[in-house]
Amino acid sequence: MQIIVLGMHRSGTSVVARLLNMMGAYFAPERVELPVTTANPKGYWERRDVINLNEDILTALGITWDNIHQFKSADMTDEIQTRFESLAREIILGLDANRPWMLKDPRLCLLLPFWQPLFEIPICVYVHRSPLQVAQSLKKREDFPLMLGIALWEKYNLQGLANSANMPRILVSHDEIMKNPIATVNKLYQDLLDCEIQGLRLPSEKEIQAFIDPNLFHEQGNVQLQSTYINSQQALLFDAFEKGNIFQLEPLPNLSQGASEILQAYKEKLEEMISSQKNLEELKQSLQTQAKEFQQSLQTQKAENAKYQAQAASYRNRATTLEQEIGDLGNKRQALQTQLTSTKNTLSEKEQSLSTQKQNTQKLMYWIGGLDQDIKAIFDSLTWRSGHFMTQIALKLMFKKAGQTAQDHVQDIFAEIAAWNLSDQSGEIQQVSPTEQIKKPSRLSKVIQPRNYQSWIKNYDTLTQKTVKQMQQLIKEWEAPPFISIVMPTYNTDEKWLRAAIDSVLQQIYPNWELCIADDASTKGHVRRILAEYAERDKRIKLKFRTENGHISAASNTALEIVNGEFVAFLDHDDMLTQHALFWVAKDILDYPDTMLWYSDEDKINEKGIRSNPYFKSDWNPDLFLSHNLITHFAVYRKTLIEDIGGFREGYEGAQDYDLVLRAIEQISNAQIRHIPRVLYHWREIAGSTASRPDEKPYAIIAAKKAISEHLERRNIKARVTESPDIRGTIRVQYALPVNLPLVSLIIPTRNSLKFLKRCVESILNKTDYDNFEILIINNNSDDPATLDYMQQLEKNDKARIIDYPNPFCYADMNNQAVEQAQGEIIGLINNDIEVINREWLSEMVSHAVRPEIGAVGAKLWYPNNTLQHGGVVLGIGGVAGHAHKGFPRGHVGYFGRAALIQNFSAVTAACMVMRKANFLAVGGLEAEHLGTALNDVDLCLKLNEHNLRIVWTPYAELYHHESASRGYEDTPEKKARYEKERAYMKSRWPQFLMADPAYSPNLTLDAEDFAYAWPPRVASIA
Repeated sequence: MQIIVLGMHRSGTSVVARLLNMMGAYFAPERVELPVTTANPKGYWERRDVINLNEDILTALGITWDNIHQFKSADMTDEIQTRFESLAREIILGLDANRPWMLKDPRLCLLLPFWQPLFEIPICVYVHRSPLQVAQSLKKREDFPLMLGIALWEKYNLQGLANSANMPRILVSHDEIMKNPIATVNKLYQDLLDCEIQGLRLPSEKEIQAFIDPNLFHEQGNVQLQSTYINSQQALLFDAFEKGNIFQLEPLPNLSQGASEILQAYKEKLEEMISSQKNLEELKQSLQTQAKEFQQSLQTQKAENAKYQAQAASYRNRATTLEQEIGDLGNKRQALQTQLTSTKNTLSEKEQSLSTQKQNTQKLMYWIGGLDQDIKAIFDSLTWRSGHFMTQIALKLMFKKAGQTAQDHVQDIFAEIAAWNLSDQSGEIQQVSPTEQIKKPSRLSKVIQPRNYQSWIKNYDTLTQKTVKQMQQLIKEWEAPPFISIVMPTYNTDEKWLRAAIDSVLQQIYPNWELCIADDASTKGHVRRILAEYAERDKRIKLKFRTENGHISAASNTALEIVNGEFVAFLDHDDMLTQHALFWVAKDILDYPDTMLWYSDEDKINEKGIRSNPYFKSDWNPDLFLSHNLITHFAVYRKTLIEDIGGFREGYEGAQDYDLVLRAIEQISNAQIRHIPRVLYHWREIAGSTASRPDEKPYAIIAAKKAISEHLERRNIKARVTESPDIRGTIRVQYALPVNLPLVSLIIPTRNSLKFLKRCVESILNKTDYDNFEILIINNNSDDPATLDYMQQLEKNDKARIIDYPNPFCYADMNNQAVEQAQGEIIGLINNDIEVINREWLSEMVSHAVRPEIGAVGAKLWYPNNTLQHGGVVLGIGGVAGHAHKGFPRGHVGYFGRAALIQNFSAVTAACMVMRKANFLAVGGLEAEHLGTALNDVDLCLKLNEHNLRIVWTPYAELYHHESASRGYEDTPEKKARYEKERAYMKSRWPQFLMADPAYSPNLTLDAEDFAYAWPPRVASIA
């Protein structure tokens, strides 16, 4: 009898083959057996000639042992059998002289149809092992991805089982051999005897224990990984192996779609690599040929160099002559330039004089017109006919108030002319419009301070002497004040702005700093002069002058070379720091010593020194940061972090600071990034600056997209990076969906409300481009016949499942029960008054929900009148929570784009919320006891935050929300009382979040949802 050992590679076939050899089964003569390797220190127990023959057959079939996507048993044609059969018969003949014998090679799972006609009475010993353990072993030995290893396991076993179906078979578990070697070997021996195999002996327990070493059993699987990587069909096969009924599994399934796709992708990758290798060989040959040609060309060039050198000497002489001529021409040009400047100045004076004369003429014509009218009025008036005195008496007798007469008006005009003459002599010019009317006296009115930014600055961001003294005293008390280096690259900076930037550093209340300036080979002479002047004035200013212009990244790196501080800050050459900027940075460094990166709020400052447009930022917001550069100004790093990432990278100009942060955050945790909620930086807003127009530098968005794409690649995140369609200069990151789309269970609670329910369901069915979803409708005591009939039709047509909830309305509990019954890996909580707008809504939300760091995903919800209903939830508004940008019209992007950019919020509404079912269950679902109706979605999000899972809001999932159609409004005493209890619970459960929402700013209001300024801000004072 012949013993044929079948099983997938790395399944334990070598162990079983050795045990059979110990029982007396012959397998190979000396020098034919495969030697021991580090990958298999106990030996393979295979024959070289068998392996070589099997490899030749696979090659003839156009495949390899691991590239078997298209292989099927029918490929074993008569031509293949005829071509290789003689070699196989020779091997069998040698084995037959030493019965009983065994044959082992995992390739036999595929090639058994070739060998089987050569056997007389074969017995199959089929070895199996966990697919995950096999995949882990292949990953270690071959560096195969786990999914590929599992797909190969499925293909080999399906082929092996099908090809051995007509043979007697004995099943052996690798896991049982390792756990219970003695019992397993005894059973194998007995099974072989039952198959009437003669000439075997049972190895002693000592022999078995000496051979089987559990320490070599490295890959022992993982339950969580197994559930993640193994599909349902593979799980079915593995279960049948484990239960021992695999040989009774009929019919055998076809290869699963997932495994087929993986093997196909692997095949294509191999073909691509082979093609690349071929191209490389061709390129190598081409390069060698070119090298020979270059060598010959080099010899020719050497011969010609002597001739060229002689010519060069002649050219140098000619160049000297030309330089002299150029110098003469330069002197002439300078004289002409001086003459041109003088002419321009003269022309400017003439133009100014002409302008003055025109304005004077304009004024005179205006006054002459007025006089002409008044003269006519004088001759026609009672004043002219009766005299001014008589007119005054007449008016008093008529009980009329005397107004301004023509005579008065004439006197006023003469007074204006006299004043004009005086002003003209002093050189002042005032333009007067020909249509200007005599101004009426202003009325007294109650003065109400406007709530604009200038008033906010006056009230809350203006330093007093008392505050400065408090800061100075606190600095004296610090035992180890941090040393901060400010990096500032310069290039042809306007003198006014350069002085303002440096002065803003010199005026710092905090003194322990240095200013490291690298000038990028400015061509304007005043830059070097001013820098040298300041460096001479204050030794804390250090300079480095570059000889070549390398742009901002290279210049910044040059400045970094002279940094001595433990902390590094960055200042643009035309911007300004606030006087207390470094004080607050130093204080935060001391208060939070584990922090690696700081950033602050900022505003803009125009050419007149007027501040505007403050950006009051959130705390660290990873998804908002990928939408636009949240950090920008004022950024401070630990020097070691800058050194670790190698400073700035050239080639990212326009987004070099964005790229720097992207690489920095890869080295640190989110907890090591701190936001200082104070305006510490004034961004200069002048013509041509990015502050004035974000799209002023179009190359910046190109560099930003490149930097973000590379950041995601370094983190092994597949995503598409494009410019945001709504805001120029900002980013949209579209995360890739899994190859196998996870099932999404959309849960819709309802009581009657056919109009809302039907619109909701039909819009989902007709306007959703994501295919793999189910709809679960929670029926809460509906008694409307039409609604019940509609739900029945949905269920009958397999468009929805109906879950009855016969209890009183409790939004939290009914959703919790539905989630338990949901079949999807992803769940979506959907109100019945939701209506889909854009087809990609679910694809977009699922692409975020499958990200491991994301807890829940919210959508952009609109009222039917196209004003915003939900742009994320801000905690603390109205005491508990409110919807960001509520009521903003379509087309309005909100505060610094926050109504149109992907970002993190502390919470989103469950009117349309998508998340992984496992996360929902992990935090206990919705709070039904205390928050049965309202605010349970906010509570759920905060529980996810506690588990270090972020909440994402995306504007690219748009739906209408006919709000509160499901449960109505709080419009009865009972509902109001219930709502107040729910609010009180939230305030006691989450006081720290409601007082300071990390996704919002303490400088923004809690009185409204429009991101207006807070009066006063909720920022701690220096005390």
